Amino acid sequence: MSNLMQEGQSMADIKILSVVDYVDHLEIMRDFIKKAGFDIEITEDRDKLLPKSINDYDVFLDYTHGGKLTDEQTESVIKFVAEGKSLVGVHSAAVDKQSPKYTKLLGGKYIGHSDEAPSKVKIIDPIHPITEGMSDFEIVDEIYKLEYEPNSFQTLITSEVQGIVCPVCWIKEYGRGKVTFLSLGHGQKAFENTNFQQLVIRMIKWAIR
Repeated sequence: MSNLMQEGQSMADIKILSVVDYVDHLEIMRDFIKKAGFDIEITEDRDKLLPKSINDYDVFLDYTHGGKLTDEQTESVIKFVAEGKSLVGVHSAAVDKQSPKYTKLLGGKYIGHSDEAPSKVKIIDPIHPITEGMSDFEIVDEIYKLEYEPNSFQTLITSEVQGIVCPVCWIKEYGRGKVTFLSLGHGQKAFENTNFQQLVIRMIKWAIR
């Protein structure tokens, strides 16, 4: 695994590209990630995923809402991670991009969700750096049902949708790079939740080390 955080570097030296389909509460994400000391660019331009742009960054934070990626965009992201960079997926990153290759990279894809409502999530790996010291918590959010290949990733957090236990946060390796995904993050209330913010920051920190 590549270590993106080199000796003598600070968080500000880590460049994050976040490609999104814009919603107002993304300003909340920009603020709490910058407050943690990271350099983040948020854009709706999916051509930023092409090699001439994405290779300038260390982490791709995916908050797109589905819609097809071009073959060139997909292959560029896959190569970006395989060669040692990192993918941090949040919520709608799992909405189908009509690419089995991208689904394999991320680890799973969306197939449905609960209503946006107070939901309980369970920490199942309390010693991993992303979840260390955290307790089970409640968040006003959607909980995703996901299609995924069992044992293809390490699950850190789960919740229930219609009586079915679903992974909420996971980590995996891909080539020389790292992938982590969090299915939370539908609306403003979720983005304002301090546990959600802590998880996103910890996911980024894990991804660069």
